[in-house]
Amino acid sequence: MNLHKNCDSLPIYNFYQIVEGNQFQYLVIGYNDLLDKIPVFNIEECKVFFQDILSQYGELTSNKEVILNITKQIEIQGLEFELLCIMETLTNFKEFEDVAVFKLLENFGINIDVKKNLENQINMIVKKVKSLRNKIKIRKSKYAQRFKKTEEDIKHNLDKEALMLEMNLDLGREINTRTTTVTRWIHLINASADKAKAYQKNKI
Repeated sequence: MNLHKNCDSLPIYNFYQIVEGNQFQYLVIGYNDLLDKIPVFNIEECKVFFQDILSQYGELTSNKEVILNITKQIEIQGLEFELLCIMETLTNFKEFEDVAVFKLLENFGINIDVKKNLENQINMIVKKVKSLRNKIKIRKSKYAQRFKKTEEDIKHNLDKEALMLEMNLDLGREINTRTTTVTRWIHLINASADKAKAYQKNKI
């Protein structure tokens, strides 16, 4: 399955379909909602690539909130990965009673000394699991409150905006949002803004 992996490839129409509806099938190269059936795709793989695309979008638009949005998502994912690894390690130890599995936790700053009371140390790990769960819950709550507006700001009336760009830039042609890439779209918006600034400056 071939996917769009950056803003230079992904059409702006597809970008907004994903942003507004989480329809990740629009990352599949060649997908056309006018003709084709929804293709088979790996949604987790699509989410990973779309995070990269959002990060690129933030850089191209100089939107610090978008970049911060991605950073916070990565932080949460890191905590979730740590929690998953710790819980799987505890499960493996409970099943096989092999202290060697605790070596995996050294990457998270958890060092088990087999010469000391093992039960007490495992209880400390269990407490850390509870702490991680609370931290993830809090981070997710704060994330949802802060970035709801950021996600709303990305949404646009695409057809109306395309028409305005055609008029402002005197293109003499229709902008096809299904083939215009995200990068190209942002360049058009920037060109339109620059033209408007130059007009205002000359007017003064």
